Formats: sequence, structure tokens, C-alpha cells
Amino acid sequence: MALCALGSACSGDKLSPPVAEADGSAPDDASNGVDAAGPPGTTTNVTIIVEPSDSAAGIIAAISGAKKSVHMTMYLLSSQPVIDALIARKKAGVEVSVVLNQTFPSAGSDNGVEFAQLNAAGIKVVWGAATYQYTHEKCVIIDGQVAWIMTMNLTASSPTQNREFLAVDSDPEDVAEAETIFQADFAHKPPTITGKLLVAPVNAQAGMLALLDAAKSTVDLEGESLSDTKITASLIAAKQRGAVVRVVLSDQTPTAAMQAAVNNLKAAKVAVVKTGTPYIHSKAFVVDGVKAYVGSENFTYNSLASNRELGVIVGAPTEIAKVSAAIATDFAKGVAY
Repeated sequence: MALCALGSACSGDKLSPPVAEADGSAPDDASNGVDAAGPPGTTTNVTIIVEPSDSAAGIIAAISGAKKSVHMTMYLLSSQPVIDALIARKKAGVEVSVVLNQTFPSAGSDNGVEFAQLNAAGIKVVWGAATYQYTHEKCVIIDGQVAWIMTMNLTASSPTQNREFLAVDSDPEDVAEAETIFQADFAHKPPTITGKLLVAPVNAQAGMLALLDAAKSTVDLEGESLSDTKITASLIAAKQRGAVVRVVLSDQTPTAAMQAAVNNLKAAKVAVVKTGTPYIHSKAFVVDGVKAYVGSENFTYNSLASNRELGVIVGAPTEIAKVSAAIATDFAKGVAY
């Protein structure tokens, strides 16, 4: 989903013009007390794929290579090669189960055809629980061994037109937690969150703020949407502590809440740019070059407080460098907001 959920004119997963936050969020409540849990830990057993690069070949190959199970939670699924890979695994005797988002902010996106196609192939597929405003998570768990935790929806245009980050996480604790969340969401039951992952609406905001509040020298943040008041304040505080703070945003028409956040950042002398090529659908930031967040959570109150979302804090230096390099490239190409 770049913005296909948000209006009436869609192509792939991009939309023009956008009319709301990418996750359908309303303007932020300044009180904004979302999380009760403490900040999660970092993961080093992870590989980052930066899109656009491989036209989703990596995730399709992972699905096609599954021997025992494929468990998918997806906000927007429309890529026929991905659907074909899921159906082929089912025919090969692999257990395939899918949770799809059912409702969207407005006309323009619909998983109905894909739901019916999977169901007709004998794949176990359910709609995301009504507990969450949107099941905005993008995760694929292969054989209970690897969790693909992504900013990217599985559409045709996402891996070819968007800036996306895919975290291929093989940390056993992370995979077990992702699987626990999947099983609970598939059964429409509340999961128990005890691990290192950033999970909304549980500990995601707390984890992000803990990272940002610890920044000493640099913060590079890139996102489709930014309007959460606490995250905005944390970026400003990092700047005031002397850190170099850079923000890259999409070129979508901002909501009032997003424009207010941008205005506050600019007033604090935080460098904010926007760019449209590739379309910025990523949700990521790097702190001091030593820790990075990658996940489905947008930097908005609604994403953090109302949606099912999943992210990870990356601690592997080589993989953090990939995120840093992509954000630096996009920042250099951007124009002042």
C-alpha cells in the first residue's frame, strides 16, 4: 500500500491524491498515552532488503521454498505471483494460513477478490479482528523459522515503485513471538506480548521513544506519515541535545496533523525533506548509526494506538548501514518541505 486504501483512483498500490494518513489516522491527541509496556530489545539475526531492488523476488522465493508452513498477515495483498506461490505451496501439502485486513479508510482498496481466491484454493484465510481499526501488519513466517517483518505490502507496485525495508528475521525469540501473535490474530484472541518486537497497539510507541530519547549524535527518520506528537517532540528534543536530525517524508498531501508536525520540526531547525521517487512508503529510523527501527508502524497516533502492527529494532551493523544508506540517498534527492 503506498496509498491505495485512501481514495478512489488506484494503480497498483499508489494513489493520487491522498485524502488521509496512510493508516487512516485522525489528528493526534496531544495526550497520546498509548503504551504501558517497556521498550523492546534489539535483534542481530536479521538481514535487510531495500526496495525497489528485487521486485519481491526474495519474499516470493521464501514462500515458494517453504517446507512446512507459511503464515501471513497482510494489510494489502494483490500481487498475483505471491498469490500463485501461496496456492502452489498449498497444493504441495504445505500448511498455508493467512490473515487479511478487511476494512480500509475509504474506497480504493479491497482484499475481497484475493480472499476468495485463497479460500477457493483451500487456504485457511480469515479477516483481521475487529479489535483493531486496521490490520496494518505486513509479516510472513516461513516454517516457523524466519519472520519477514516488512514495511511493504504484497502488491505489484510496492517492490518496484516504493522505498521499502524488509527485515528477514531469524532470531528464534522474535520468530516465536511473531508466530504467537499470528496464531492469536488468526483466532481473534488477544496475544501475550513478552518479547523484543515492536507490537502495536502494545509497546511500539514506547520502544520508538526509548530509541529516539537515547540519541546522542544522529537521527535519520524516513516515513510515509509523521504526525504522532510524542515522536515529533522526541525528534525535537534530540535536535536540542545537539544531535543531527534528518527527516524524509513522502510527497503525499499532508493531513492537518502531519503539517503541524512538520511545522514544529522546521521551527526547531530539524531538516525535513519530501520526495516522490521512489515513493516513500518506508517506516524506519536509525539512531547514532547503531540501532534501527523497521516495521509496519507509521509515525502516527492511529497506527500506534489502534492498529495491529509489527516492527523490529535492528542491531546488526551491516544491516543498519543499508537502512542508513537508503535514507541518506532519499534525503539527498529530497526537496525542503
